[in-house]
Amino acid sequence: MHPRTCWNPWVRSSWFASCELRDICFLLLVVANILSFHGPLTLVLAGSLNDEYAQHYSHIILIPLLSVYLLYIRRPAIFATVEWSPFLGSILMVAGGVVSLCTKDPISETLDSFSATMLSFVMVCWGAFLLCYGIQAFRAASFGLGLMAFMVPLPTVVLDGIIGFLQRSSAEAVELLFSALDITVVREGFIFKLSNFTIFVAEECSGIRSFLALVITSLVAGYWFLTSWWARVLLMTVVVPLAIIKNAFRIVGLTLLANYVDPTYLMDSALHRTGGIPLFLLSLIVLSGVVWLLRRWESRPASSMVQ
Repeated sequence: MHPRTCWNPWVRSSWFASCELRDICFLLLVVANILSFHGPLTLVLAGSLNDEYAQHYSHIILIPLLSVYLLYIRRPAIFATVEWSPFLGSILMVAGGVVSLCTKDPISETLDSFSATMLSFVMVCWGAFLLCYGIQAFRAASFGLGLMAFMVPLPTVVLDGIIGFLQRSSAEAVELLFSALDITVVREGFIFKLSNFTIFVAEECSGIRSFLALVITSLVAGYWFLTSWWARVLLMTVVVPLAIIKNAFRIVGLTLLANYVDPTYLMDSALHRTGGIPLFLLSLIVLSGVVWLLRRWESRPASSMVQ
């Protein structure tokens, strides 16, 4: 007689019950977190679509969808090993709650005043995942979960620092482009005087929106297509000059059209409002080329890399 495989329906049903309990617990914690932060979440997500804040925060509304998608496609690896981790998860959730309690009510203030509140929301979500699925699952899901940090509006001091850097760098790149095109300009700080037109490279011309979009894109592309940490860091490094050069080309192109064709090109035109989109797509093509080169470099044998 062939040995029979022992099958215990109670063990199987208890395993499914455990999984269902784990998932239900996580879902309830997330829903409770969303309800608790309903006001700030609504204002931040709505503000990311508002013209006043869209230049800095238009990416926020896409981050939850992107994070969920990354967790979904990686679910076999993420949930290969799951376990309850109430101690560590509770610590992280409590820490997030403390951040929220120490934050003043930001209602009716600027969007970046929600930084601490949104950080608290994200930390509680992280803690809920850690509590229900354990440290190994948390590590496997670290990229998708970590991407949620982009839901946090940058504090004013950080945002101003990034904008100032991009503004100064764009002005330097604009001057180099004018020089390379052999166009005579007189520069005074951020002011460029041409023969018929004068421009000011303002903070609104810093290209912060496309810069943040390229940063997020490079992170996701590095996660999907690259394996080594040095390649991912190099890809991130490329984003900075790429964003500056793209912005400089846009400024110079619009300025030349305003100076030699029609001033309205730089004041109120469809090209001024949407002209950055083709250049952004071109930047994505360049970024894709860099990813392709880095993948080829990663695939080279170690012996040939040493030589």
